[in-house]
Amino acid sequence: MSTEFNATSAFRALQGGVSAAPKVSPIRAAAFDDVREAVGKRLSQGTPGAMAAVADAFAIAERLWGEIRTTPAFVLGAKPAGCKKGCGWCCHQRVGATAVEVLYIAGQLRARPEAAPLLARLDAWDSGRPCVFLVDDACAIYDLRPLKCRGLYQMDARWCMTTYAKLDPPLFGPPLSHDYQTQPKDVFDGAVFGLAQPFYAAGHDCPGVDFIPALKAVIHRPEAVEEWWRGKEVFPAATRLHDWFPPMEKGKGKKKRG
Repeated sequence: MSTEFNATSAFRALQGGVSAAPKVSPIRAAAFDDVREAVGKRLSQGTPGAMAAVADAFAIAERLWGEIRTTPAFVLGAKPAGCKKGCGWCCHQRVGATAVEVLYIAGQLRARPEAAPLLARLDAWDSGRPCVFLVDDACAIYDLRPLKCRGLYQMDARWCMTTYAKLDPPLFGPPLSHDYQTQPKDVFDGAVFGLAQPFYAAGHDCPGVDFIPALKAVIHRPEAVEEWWRGKEVFPAATRLHDWFPPMEKGKGKKKRG
């Protein structure tokens, strides 16, 4: 890890720092640096390396988040999130993912013996929300979900219910709160940019895309990975999320960390 991360830096991040707030939190910087380094080592391996790079990014980010959530600073200082299995309100919004994540998830999903009903749900999807993988109020691809899904920990599930699912706010109880845990968001946002940046630096287009329609476009096209690697556009133009993932200049590798 090129950016130091330990319980002390976690505590500083939780408290907002003891001096002027940094532009990038130490947690986000650690995730970015670790993922970028791991992905960079994979790019000489072609498309197998590209797919392995996504698995690496997922594992690194989950490991870092696991370390953070067990530090005394987090356990004693962070407010508990309202998220739990069976909630599912956050699955009623558009989900962004990097192009390479979508290609990886498509390949992993196709290979699963139990994937047939999930593929049928995806094939039948034409528009709208909630996510097609929200089954019985739980994510049916939880271990494969994009990085952006992994970092959302809201304090008040009622806020998600009213904001994402567009339901009426409760008549009673305290005011709704938009507060969320910044630490997981920093981890997985840092990982997203750490994943995409080496591909851009190597000349491969890796935009943010709307996850479900992008996945549907390639789910039955295993050849899409090789086509994307060679520079062919494999996702419909309408799936690009220009407002979600800032464009990076190919071949430069100088884009800021987000």
